[in-house]
Amino acid sequence: MTRWHLSLKTAAALAFLAVAAIPVWLAWELPQGVAIKMEKEQASDTHAAYTNAVIMSLKRYHSDVETVFGMLADDLEIPHLNAEETRTAAMETLRFNHICQFDVLTGALKASVVIPGRPCPEVAPAKRLELIRSIAVENQVRFSGVMISPLGTPMLLLVRRAGTRITVGSLDTGYFRELASAIRFGIDGHAAIVDQNGRLLAHPDPSWTNPPKSMAEIDLVKALMEGKEGAGRFFSPSKNAWMASAYGSVKGPGWGILVNQPEQELETIITEIKRSTFKVLLIALAIATALAMLAAHVLLDPIKRIRLAAERLGSGEGDALIAPTGAGSRLTEINDLRAAFNAMVLRIRRSHRTEIAARKEAQEATRTKSRFLANMSHELRTPLNAIIGFAEVTQRRMDGPDRERDREYLGYIHDSGLHLLSIINDLLDLSRIEAGAWLLEEEEVDVSKAIFDSRSMLGTMPTEKKIDITLKGIDRSVMLWADRRAIRQILLNLSTNAVLYTQDGGQVVIGCSVGEAGSVTLFVEDNGPGIDSEELAKIRAPFSRGRVQETAASPGTGLGLSIVDALADLHSARFDLISEPGQGTRAKVVFPPTRIVLKTSTSSRTAAQ
Repeated sequence: MTRWHLSLKTAAALAFLAVAAIPVWLAWELPQGVAIKMEKEQASDTHAAYTNAVIMSLKRYHSDVETVFGMLADDLEIPHLNAEETRTAAMETLRFNHICQFDVLTGALKASVVIPGRPCPEVAPAKRLELIRSIAVENQVRFSGVMISPLGTPMLLLVRRAGTRITVGSLDTGYFRELASAIRFGIDGHAAIVDQNGRLLAHPDPSWTNPPKSMAEIDLVKALMEGKEGAGRFFSPSKNAWMASAYGSVKGPGWGILVNQPEQELETIITEIKRSTFKVLLIALAIATALAMLAAHVLLDPIKRIRLAAERLGSGEGDALIAPTGAGSRLTEINDLRAAFNAMVLRIRRSHRTEIAARKEAQEATRTKSRFLANMSHELRTPLNAIIGFAEVTQRRMDGPDRERDREYLGYIHDSGLHLLSIINDLLDLSRIEAGAWLLEEEEVDVSKAIFDSRSMLGTMPTEKKIDITLKGIDRSVMLWADRRAIRQILLNLSTNAVLYTQDGGQVVIGCSVGEAGSVTLFVEDNGPGIDSEELAKIRAPFSRGRVQETAASPGTGLGLSIVDALADLHSARFDLISEPGQGTRAKVVFPPTRIVLKTSTSSRTAAQ
C-alpha cells in the first residue's frame, strides 16, 4: 500500500495554520453551542410534559381495565347472571376481546363473556395454558407482555387465579396506538409505548407493532423496565437518526412511554448563526494561512539541512556535521538545534567505537567460557566414572552383616558420583550447544520407542515416590527425522523434572500427539504443585530454579529446561511450558510438519518437505 507524504514546508504551514485557526474556530463555535443547549433544554421540557400526560392517561386506563376485569371475573363466578349487554358495552369501551374462565388443570372452558365474533376456545391451547399458569397469582390481576392473538393482531392478557379456576382477559392494544398517535409535535416528534419486557405496544411505524419488535437493548428502555424516569438520547433504527427522548413508566403493569424527537430538528434554529459567522471565519483562516506559509518558508531551509545530515548519519557516513550557515542561522533556537545535533553525531561516533570493542570482548568471553566448560567436563567425567565403577564393584563384594554400614557409605559415594556426573553431562551438553558444536545426527526416530526408553531411564524413582506413570499416543506409528539422542534427552529431562517435583502418590503423563496440520507434539504432564506465571520465563534460563523447586528436597542445577529449549531450537521446534499454582504443569515440544517422516507404498522412507 502506497503511503502519502507531506513536504516540510506543507507540514509547517499546516501546523501554524492549526495554531492560528483553533482560536478563530472556538470564537465561531461557542455561540452555536450555547444556542444548541438552550434549544435542547426547551425541547426537554416539552418532552417531559408530553410524557407526564401520557403516563397519567395510561394510569387511568390501567385502573379502569383492572377494575372492569375484576368485576367481570367475579360475575363469571355467579351462575345464571344475566347482564350480557352491560358487560359487553364495558368490554368494548376498554378494548376487551373476551374474558374466559378455564379449569387450571385441564384448560377446559368453564364460563365466558365475549364480544360478538370473538369467542373463547373450548379448551385452552397447551402452550397458552402453560403461559397463563406462569403469569397467574392467586386473587391478583397480572398483565402479560404484548403478543399476537389468533386473529393476527397484538393483544395483552389479564390473568387472575381463584382456586382451580383461572380467568383470562384478552385486551386489544388499540388504545395504546390511539394514545401514542395523538402525540405529534415539531416535524417528526412522536411517542412510543412498550410493555414490561421492552416490546412495542405503540409506534409511528405500524410494522414495528405487528408483530411487536423489541427495544429492550436500548439503554433508555432498560431504564424504563427498571421503573426509572428521566431524559436521554438513543439511536432510532426506524428513523435512522439520533433521538432526544423523555421517558417514564407506569408502576404495576410496567408499561413505559418514550417521547422522542430527532436531534437534527433541534439544530435548525442555529442555521442562521452559522451562515452569518462563516464569512468571518473564512477571512480569519485566510490570514492565518498566509502567516503560516511565511513562517514555514523561513524555517524550511535549516530543517531541510538537518534532515539531509540525519540521512547521511543513518547511511553510516562519518561527516554528518552541520555548518552554522544558511537561512535561519541567526535564529537562536535553530543554532541550539544545530549544536545539539552535532553533539549527538560526536557521541554516536564514540559509542559506535565502544560498542565494537565491547562486542569483541563479549564474543571472546563466550568462547572462553564454552572452552572452559568443555575442558572441565571432560577432565572431571573420567575420574568420576572410575569412582562410580569401583564403588559398584566394592558394594557387590561387601558381604556379611558387619559390612552393612560400609555398603551404606559406598551407596552414598555411588549416588553422589552419579549426581555429579549428571551435572557434568548437563554442563557439557550446554557448552556444546552454546559453542555451536552440537551437530545433529539426523535419522528416523520412532517416537513410541523414545517414550518407552525415557520411561525406562527413570529407574526406580517413580516407584519409590509411588507416582503413577501413564504413556499416551504410543499406539501411533509416528517417525521423526531428528537426532535420536536429542529426542531422548528432551523426554528424559522433562519426565525427570515431572517425577522429581511431583508430590508422592501423584500422576505423570508422557506421550505424543499429531496435529491437524501435521505437527508432532511430545508432551509431559503432571499434577504437581505447579509454577507461578512470573517464574515460567525465569526457570527456562540456565542455572535458574523456581521457588517451589528451590525449597523442595530435590537436587538440581536448573540446566534441564534450558537444554530442552536449546535442543528444540536446533530442530526448529517450539518448547512451551504451561502451569498454574496448584494445577500441575504441562511441558510440550512441538515439531514442525517438515520433521515427520512419511512412508511410501514401496516402504521407502523420506523426510516430509
